Amino acid sequence: MKFFSKKKKDKAKEGSKSLKPAEPRDLSLVLDLMGVGFLVLDKNDRISEVNQSCMKFLEISSTAIGSPGVEVLKAHALVQLFREVKKEGSLVDEINGPISGGLSFLVSLTYDPERQETLIVLLDTTRLHKLESVRRDFISNLSHELRTPVSVIRANSEALIDGALEDKEAAKNFSKAILKNSEKLTYLLSDILNLATIESGEYSLDIQDMNPKNLIEEIVKNISEQFSLVSIKVDVDDKLLVKMDPQAFEQVLTNLLENAAKYSSKDIENVVKIRSRKIGSLVRFEVEDNGIGISPEDRERVFERFFRAQNKNTLSTSGTGLGLSIVKNLVNLMGGSVGNEQAHPEGTIFWFSLNSSN
Repeated sequence: MKFFSKKKKDKAKEGSKSLKPAEPRDLSLVLDLMGVGFLVLDKNDRISEVNQSCMKFLEISSTAIGSPGVEVLKAHALVQLFREVKKEGSLVDEINGPISGGLSFLVSLTYDPERQETLIVLLDTTRLHKLESVRRDFISNLSHELRTPVSVIRANSEALIDGALEDKEAAKNFSKAILKNSEKLTYLLSDILNLATIESGEYSLDIQDMNPKNLIEEIVKNISEQFSLVSIKVDVDDKLLVKMDPQAFEQVLTNLLENAAKYSSKDIENVVKIRSRKIGSLVRFEVEDNGIGISPEDRERVFERFFRAQNKNTLSTSGTGLGLSIVKNLVNLMGGSVGNEQAHPEGTIFWFSLNSSN
């Protein structure tokens, strides 16, 4: 057993006296720092307190203090709830904010009968709803993409079993269809695995200071062998030094060049151009085709998973709809940005920028 001397005890007492209780925190401020909206209505349903987050969520200003909530609040569902909470005591519900904001919230209301006040807390759930929407769309699109090749493989396999094997020409055609659609499934599953690896943060980068000219020429050679009717012109500075992961860069450029080659014009000479230019501390790479282009409303959506612009070229060309999403994710991982714009007189320019090393 340990014993403390009086001297030590006195010091301990002095130390304990110096420890003062922390000042009570302002709940409104704490919630504000957490990005949570906080609002108080008095006994007449006038706004008596509101924090910055709530003002932003509900598009109201500090001058709203003292005003009737029913007149100021643009979220009509919230008005209905603070009327009902006086009977219920507390309510929790999901509501939409003002239409212009496009936000959704989980709202908790508590009525204090002693003070005759209504306390309202709002948590922004917009991103959660968007993630849920993305998940649903992903499953729906994946089911659609899988259904066609699986159906073709099954139908042709059944035809072969039912007697088509006896007809060599028919058997050959059915077998080709099975092979083509099994390859489509392979590409689809490969893209899904790549995208899942990238988005989960498991994709390992090896960023190096590199001159990409030789790698670009090697990629162009491979694409040219695959698309013999397309002429690819390279205009890339051979003195560039770029911060990049060689494998990710190769996948990005291969996807962009394959897309450009697929959707180049079928009526005139098929030309795809790749060029580089220095913009401050960045290097911008551009891949330009001379196809029919992308409509303005589709331009922002082309980087979404499974999205494919609807035109005569895409309808006649196979694809998983994941390539550009993979491109965007890889470029972002390398610290760059990606986009597209209309080419002149026609066609599309897909570009991505990476940090320069010189």
